[in-house]
Amino acid sequence: MLRQTVMALSSRLAALSEECSTLATERDAAIAHRDAAIQENDKLLMILSQYKRAIFGARSKTLDIGQLSLYTISAQAARAAANDDVIGGRLPDGAEGRGKRPARRNRGKLPEHLPRIDVVVDIESHSCPCCGEQLHKIAETVKEAFDVSPMQYRIKRIVLPRHGCRGCRQGVVQAPASAQAIDGGMMTEALLAHVAV
Repeated sequence: MLRQTVMALSSRLAALSEECSTLATERDAAIAHRDAAIQENDKLLMILSQYKRAIFGARSKTLDIGQLSLYTISAQAARAAANDDVIGGRLPDGAEGRGKRPARRNRGKLPEHLPRIDVVVDIESHSCPCCGEQLHKIAETVKEAFDVSPMQYRIKRIVLPRHGCRGCRQGVVQAPASAQAIDGGMMTEALLAHVAV
């Protein structure tokens, strides 16, 4: 009976040692998997920080004095544009004290010596949506953007006329501005393609 007990205990011990070695193998595999996941996580965090640095730039950017020569707009023109970014430093005719004010951006002035071409984006119908009378032009919005035709720089002016109704004096209609390659940018698609090429 003692011999049977010893044999049962030894078989039980063999089964436990086999189970222990299986668990040790699983533990080693789990540790290796954890280490690989930690390395992958560190690698992804490094890539993420590089992308953030590329998109948002360094924390403290300083402008090199040599880089100032890259800009064609003089400081004087930039100050003049900041003080006079709306017509004569005031709102357009008929817009005093109402509506939203134009955004005050210090983007500088585009060079005056470059030729300008006008692209008029007008409304389809010149009849008042309120009363049906004929609309007349009361003002226009002009946006300027750098443009390029092969080896010739010029300014492309997008003109958006506003039309008003003399009958009801309420219907003011203007065509929506066309989409730009860069929102709020001063370059057309042709110039961006030229720079990219």
